Amino acid sequence: MKLKKIASALIIGVFSYSSISWGASPETLEKIIEKAVSENPEVQARFHAYKGAEFDEAAAKGRYLPNVTVDQVFRNQERVVPVNINNTNSPNQQSTLTLRQMIFDGLATPAEVGRLDHVAKSRFYDLQGQMQSVALDTATAYYDLLRYRRLVSYAEDNYIVHKQVHEKIKSRVDAGVGKKVDLEQATGRLALAEANLLTETTNLYDVSARFQRLVGELPPANVVEVQMTGDGLSESADQVLDTAYKQNPNILAAIENIVAVEKSVSGRKAPFMPRLDLQGRKVLDVNDASRNSILAADTLEVTASWNIFNGFTDKNNLDSASQELNRSHDLRDKACIDTRQLVAIAYNNIRQLNEQVAYRKQHQDSIENARLAYRKQYDIGQRTLLDLLDTENEYFQSRRNFTNAEMDLSTSYARTYAGQGLLLRKLGVTRADVGEYAREEYLDRENVCQALAPTQLVSDKAALMANAKPWEGEAFKPKGPEKATMKFTPRILFQANSAIILPESYADLDIVYDVVKEWGNDKIEIAGHTDKRNTSKEKYNLLLSEKRAKAVADYLAKKGLDASRIVVKGYGYSQPIAENDPVNGNDANRRVEVIRYQSVAE
Repeated sequence: MKLKKIASALIIGVFSYSSISWGASPETLEKIIEKAVSENPEVQARFHAYKGAEFDEAAAKGRYLPNVTVDQVFRNQERVVPVNINNTNSPNQQSTLTLRQMIFDGLATPAEVGRLDHVAKSRFYDLQGQMQSVALDTATAYYDLLRYRRLVSYAEDNYIVHKQVHEKIKSRVDAGVGKKVDLEQATGRLALAEANLLTETTNLYDVSARFQRLVGELPPANVVEVQMTGDGLSESADQVLDTAYKQNPNILAAIENIVAVEKSVSGRKAPFMPRLDLQGRKVLDVNDASRNSILAADTLEVTASWNIFNGFTDKNNLDSASQELNRSHDLRDKACIDTRQLVAIAYNNIRQLNEQVAYRKQHQDSIENARLAYRKQYDIGQRTLLDLLDTENEYFQSRRNFTNAEMDLSTSYARTYAGQGLLLRKLGVTRADVGEYAREEYLDRENVCQALAPTQLVSDKAALMANAKPWEGEAFKPKGPEKATMKFTPRILFQANSAIILPESYADLDIVYDVVKEWGNDKIEIAGHTDKRNTSKEKYNLLLSEKRAKAVADYLAKKGLDASRIVVKGYGYSQPIAENDPVNGNDANRRVEVIRYQSVAE
C-alpha cells in the first residue's frame, strides 16, 4: 500500500507541476530546444566568453593607434644657480600634451591581434559546440520524457491486471478451492508489478528534473509525439564521419586554437627584434620664470631600443609557447577521436535500431495476439490465471522493449546530427545574437582527421542455418519408454496409523526436494509401503501407504516442485524388503521410496 502511495505521489507531483509551470510555453521539440540554447546557463557562459574575446581583440587593435595624454607636473627642484638667468630655471609647474605612436614592436602587436582574432573564433565554435551539446541533451530528455510517460502507463496497466488476478486467486484459496502455491506465485508477481511501476515513475521523475535543468522549466503536460528521421543523412558511415570532421564545432574550435597559438609563438619572438616608437610633446603651460627652460621646449623624437639580455625570460617564453602549440595539436587530435567515436556509434545504432524496431513491433503485436487468445482460452477453461499473468508480463516487456527501441532510434539520430554539428540546423533552431564566420582555408588544411569507421559485423543468417547442426533438443527427440533409473529411501516418520508427517522428518524432506529438483523434468514416483502382521488388513494398509506417499508429494509440491511430475502410489505390504515379524512387523518395511523415471532410447 505504501509503495502505491509513493508511486502515485511521484506521478501527481510531476504532472501537476508541469501543467502549472508551462502554461503557454512551447510544447514542440524545436521550441523547447530553442529555449534551452537561448537561456541555458552553460550556453550563456560560453556566449559571454565569446563576446569577451571579441572585445579583447578590439582592445589589442588599439595598439596600432596613437596614445595621447595630457600631463600636469608640479616640481620642487634644488636651485644650483641662485640667479634665474633669462628665465631658464626648471619649471615648478608644467602642462604637457604628449602623443606616443608605436612604429615597430617586433610584430608583437600584429601577432597578438591575430591571436585574439582566432581565440574569438575558437570561443565562437566552442559556443556552437555547447549549443549542440545542450540541444542533444534536451532532445534526449525530450525522448526520455515520451519514453517514461509511456512506460508508466504500461506499468499501471500491468499492475491492474496483476492486482485483479491476485485477488481472484486469493478468494479461491480463502474458499478452500485454490492452491496456496498459486497464491504465492501470484503474490510474487504482484510484487514485481509494484516494483516495475515504482521504477518507471522514479525514472519519469528523474528525467523531469533533468529536463528542468536543461530548459529551466518543468516539462509541459503535453508534448508532441515526434520521431526524428534520417532525411538527408548519408548511407555510408565514412561519409557521415567526413561531414562530422568538416562541421563538428569542437574540431573547428581546436583548429582555431592551433592557429591562435601559432600567432602566440610569433609574438613571443618580438623581444628578439628592435622596437621603434615615435613621441611628440607639446608644452601647453609653464610658469613665466621658466619659459626659456629646456624642459619647456616642444619635442618630437624617435626612440629605438634593443633587448640585449633579459635573464633568458624571452627564450623560455618562446619555448613555453612552442609546447603549447604541441598541446593544441594534441587537443585537435583528441577532438577527432571523440567525434569519431560519438558519430560512429550513433550512426551504427541507427542502422541496427531501424531493423530492431521492426522486430520489436512484430514481437509486441504477436504477444498482444497471444494475450488475447489466452484470455479467450481462459474463458473456456483451457488456461489458468497464472497463465494469464505469464502472458501479461511478456506483453508488458514487449511494449517496454518496443518503446525503448523507438526512443533510442530518435536519440541516435539526434546524436549523429549533433556529432556532425548539424542538429540545430536540422531542427531549424538559431540564435539571433550569434552570427557566422566564413569558412577559412586553414580549417581544412589543419584538419587531419581520417574518416574511417569500424566495420559492423552483420550475421549471415542463411549461412548460419545452412551450417547449423540438426536440432537435437529434448522436445523433438522421440521418447523411448520411461524406466526407473534411481531410487532412494529417505528417513520419513509418520504418526502411528496416520499419514501425518512428524516434524523431525522435514529436514530430510527438504533434502529430497533439492535432489529431485536437480532431475529436471523427469517423472518421479513417490511409493508408500507398510509392514505386515497377523492382524494386518490388506485394504487398510494399501490405503494408508498411498496416503503417506501423497503427504510426501504434497510437501514437495508446496516447496515448489511441479506437481505434474509426481506419481503417487501405495503398495501396502506387498513389496517387503525384510522379513516381517507376525506380532511387531518390521520398521524397514514401513517406508516411502522416491524413484526417478527417465526415457531410455530403445
